[in-house]
Amino acid sequence: MKYIYYIIAIMVLLTVAAAVRYSGIRVEMSDPAIVINDRVISEKELDRLFKSSPYSNHMAGVIDSLITNQLLIQEAIAQGINKEELFRASVENFYEQSLVKILIDRKFDSLNPSITQDMVDRYQALSGKDVTYAKMTYPKLENAKRGKPDTSETITNNFEDLSAELKYIFVPLEPGQTSAPLNMGTNYVRWRLISSKPSSDADPVTDVEEIKEFLTHQEKGVLFAKWMETLNTDADIRILTDRRFDQGAK
Repeated sequence: MKYIYYIIAIMVLLTVAAAVRYSGIRVEMSDPAIVINDRVISEKELDRLFKSSPYSNHMAGVIDSLITNQLLIQEAIAQGINKEELFRASVENFYEQSLVKILIDRKFDSLNPSITQDMVDRYQALSGKDVTYAKMTYPKLENAKRGKPDTSETITNNFEDLSAELKYIFVPLEPGQTSAPLNMGTNYVRWRLISSKPSSDADPVTDVEEIKEFLTHQEKGVLFAKWMETLNTDADIRILTDRRFDQGAK
């Protein structure tokens, strides 16, 4: 939480700087590009905004957007919105969301799974075929490991019509083999590959790089989920409220 207070402190400092700027004291700046009341934007800052803007192919659009944004910021400060609790909460929420997004992006990019030729061959062996499989549902993990399923359903679909997750589950399975239990929130599911046969309804995927890209993305998802599980296992988490199962506002 201390980082949140740091960012709030920074926002306060920025607000003070803005107040000084709008109090009539002019700030000297080299190579100014745009002046909006007392807000001076340098050529360097304008170049940075131009490169990061969705209008980066049109400088006029960047400048128009910048002027509109600054006028609104100045008016919000003039009305004292920057001092309100709602603004502080908004800054805190934005900070946390940005922090989490950067962490997830960096972690996902750092994962480097190894995709073997056998995995590619297995995908190609199923691609474009009709697969028959069983979906078995269990109430608890212990049942999924040892007991009989509560329900069992046999389904036939073309491999290309399956979800990405289900395709990935079937890739390592031989006919007759069953997947590990998968947590579905309120129950656990295991999938058994029964058979596969050629189909005339869909063309198989033959591009090896496309297959590797698909398998890499799915492997990263599995590795990321294991990393999240480790974070949960190593953390000291205590739920002290009895409101966990509230169904919403009354």
